[in-house]
Amino acid sequence: MKKKVFNFIRIFISIALLSLLVYRNRGNFSNMLDSLKSINAGYLIIAAALYSVGISFIVFRWGTLLRSHGYNVSKPFLWQSAFIGWFFNMLLPTSVGGDFYRVYDLYENKGIPINENISAVVIERILGTLTGINLLIIAFAAGTFSYLTKNTVIGLGAGLFVTLGFFIVLFFPRFFRIDVLVRKIRILSKIRPKLREFHEILISYRHKLKYVFIAYCFSLCIQTIFITSYYFINLAMGMGLKYKMMLFTLPFVSVASSFPIAIGGMGIRENAAVFALESFGAARSDATLFSFIALSIILFNAMIGGLVYVLKNVFYKSKGVI
Repeated sequence: MKKKVFNFIRIFISIALLSLLVYRNRGNFSNMLDSLKSINAGYLIIAAALYSVGISFIVFRWGTLLRSHGYNVSKPFLWQSAFIGWFFNMLLPTSVGGDFYRVYDLYENKGIPINENISAVVIERILGTLTGINLLIIAFAAGTFSYLTKNTVIGLGAGLFVTLGFFIVLFFPRFFRIDVLVRKIRILSKIRPKLREFHEILISYRHKLKYVFIAYCFSLCIQTIFITSYYFINLAMGMGLKYKMMLFTLPFVSVASSFPIAIGGMGIRENAAVFALESFGAARSDATLFSFIALSIILFNAMIGGLVYVLKNVFYKSKGVI
């Protein structure tokens, strides 16, 4: 029952935020339609293709972290699992989530233990966030902060500080006496052995820095490809924004949409994109159209994942059916 309520809340938040975006542009529909008619289809196709390439590159980052545990999974298998995971993350109002599907898929079909499996996905998330933070710092160094208000810069700085603090606590819990807190909380104390086992696997990456560094490089490639996809949407619309502006927009949008209060970040991501693009001088109508075009590309790739999911379970006797 609680899951259904939470899913309903997520759906409501996504619909409400997207509706708010539409309402704020109620007087700009004619401008948005004109911009849509004059869009450069060639640049738009490149943007969509780049986004698909970016998702495909998840295979290399994920595969590298799995190899650090001695598991070599074929690239085609990881590719289909990554796209199906994208489908679950972006379209379905479920608590399963794409990350859980990927873990379940490898466990059931490749026999990879759950803890090593989850740790690889968690490190993926951490590297993705750290890459985004690094790109935001680079964007600031490139001068994008001059387009933002003082309160926005302070808020972003505080957010980055809290995020980095969380990662430090995650890898050094004994220093912050988190283990003592776990012992005092009755619910957590029951699963303490499993938490300890998982944490030991997680911190084992400190001794696998070569794999972590390679995975970080792939993460940087993924983010750069997504940023370039955003830049080509900008070119397709003739917005005239600089690449360094996309260097800020994509990581900012990714961090904002990572909070699990909406379906696949839908609604949060679009409003964050509009906020960032307006900060760089884009008209609200153009910024809104940009965000909806980006959403369409994301949903298109999610539909590819859904199609792969159907085909997989028709032609391949997979145990990973949820």
